Amino acid sequence: MKRNIKIYEMPLLYLTLLLILFGAVMQYSASSTIAINKFGWNNYNYFLYKHLSRVAIGIIAMIGVYNFKLSWLKQYSKQILFISWIVILFAYIFNAGSTRRFLVIGGKNILTTSDFARFALIVFTAKFISSNKKNINNIKIILSEYLIYVIITISLILYQPDLSSSFIISCILISMLIIGGLKIKYFLYMFLTGVSSIILSIMFYPYMRSRFLNWFYSAGADPSSQTERAKQALQQGGFWGSGFSESIIKEGFIAEGHTDFILPIIGEEIGFIGIFILFILFLSFYFISVKTSKMAPDIFSSILSIGIGFNILYYFLINAAYVVGLIPPTGLAIPFISYGGSHTLFTLISVGALLNISKYCNVYKYNYLR
Repeated sequence: MKRNIKIYEMPLLYLTLLLILFGAVMQYSASSTIAINKFGWNNYNYFLYKHLSRVAIGIIAMIGVYNFKLSWLKQYSKQILFISWIVILFAYIFNAGSTRRFLVIGGKNILTTSDFARFALIVFTAKFISSNKKNINNIKIILSEYLIYVIITISLILYQPDLSSSFIISCILISMLIIGGLKIKYFLYMFLTGVSSIILSIMFYPYMRSRFLNWFYSAGADPSSQTERAKQALQQGGFWGSGFSESIIKEGFIAEGHTDFILPIIGEEIGFIGIFILFILFLSFYFISVKTSKMAPDIFSSILSIGIGFNILYYFLINAAYVVGLIPPTGLAIPFISYGGSHTLFTLISVGALLNISKYCNVYKYNYLR
């Protein structure tokens, strides 16, 4: 049947392209100084070109996911999760360092393994909810068919160690389960388990304990800390900003400002109004994912839509929260904006899945109107 009503498909695509363009422009500004310091004046666009090449790969992947049958994700959700385990284990084998978050082969960082695992868990959770909608609060089913797989995955990520990814993935999954009908009492059990895991991780890993204690006791006390410098940059930018490419903080005053601390550079250059627009863009993305979820043709697609929306929104909000010192620094990137390979790839793969769902929403709406 010919589709002639594009309810959310095109707005979502335009919004995604706008975020990608915004990210590319800010990458040019944020990374040029770092590239010059590392590679010389002739390579001032080094990080921008790498960012754009990764975006291009991500867009190709997004188009691929958009064009295949989404039922494939549902049918093979468990196998995709198993593959993510293998990728994580390969990171332990090939990476001899103390941190095994990255799959490194031949000296090259191929991907951040938690990005793959996060996408796999979102798909797996959507499949679990759609297959057990009437039994979502059956504790035996939760334990045997869902929680055991989640615990294994989160534990593998936590042991890398990567507490921040474990935390945000847990938040996304719990949000999906609550939308799927999980009772609040089970949420409280999971919340307490999560808090206990965080406390144990902080106690067990010295660098996590040091980061937490520095944030807890020294907030505002150390003007040279990343967070304090980030807040100074935001203050310097004011409402309208200092002007594009006029950031002072990026001139060696903040480490790797083109990655997880790119937000204060945005605030310093284009001010509060720029960050406000960025908030509107991410909230709009979430709003479209919710609308897509409501009109999705089946439960799996509906839960997957809202899971993708939570994923994009939570990453942005948590990044903004630790930039201004509300939570300890976590190293989590801003989707579409921050420099990075695997998080860009899996963000765009997720968008491809959401676009795929939205085109069936169009068919659903068209049939309804007829």
